[in-house]
Amino acid sequence: MQNARYIAAGLSDADMLWLLSVGKLRGLRPGDRLVAPGKPVNDLFFVIGGLLEVRLDDGTRVAELHQGDVVGEMSFVERHSPLVSVVAAEPTEMLAIPRKLILDRFEQEPVFAARFYRALAVFLSERLRETTAAVRAQAKDLHDDKADKAARLRFSRLFSKSGP
Repeated sequence: MQNARYIAAGLSDADMLWLLSVGKLRGLRPGDRLVAPGKPVNDLFFVIGGLLEVRLDDGTRVAELHQGDVVGEMSFVERHSPLVSVVAAEPTEMLAIPRKLILDRFEQEPVFAARFYRALAVFLSERLRETTAAVRAQAKDLHDDKADKAARLRFSRLFSKSGP
């Protein structure tokens, strides 16, 4: 529930209570699609329980979302439709908060907007750090595999030249 910590840490108790009061619980069954590529996302979602998968068009899973994660934050900030799908991998419960209600609250209480956007910025920054670390680890594994393959090939060539 690490990502929830970043969002909750930036919001006051009153902010969190407001989000809970305007949000609607939504359940998903395995295979249900929460987000589709090219389709606008009109809510911000908080995962209460379960597991969601973020998938590319070809079905490749690029991330998992668990309790405390936020869904729809990029569309909320950018106002662009998503490029990925978000699909329930198991029964999942969400808190859906309509974008319009959040924007209305920003107008009424600009300090809430500042806290909210700062919390989202910290959340997105941490997600980028995690993604960068994963890509770096994957690149290292690929490099190690290539080095291992090259060493085996070299050994094989040397062995075949000097073999019995």
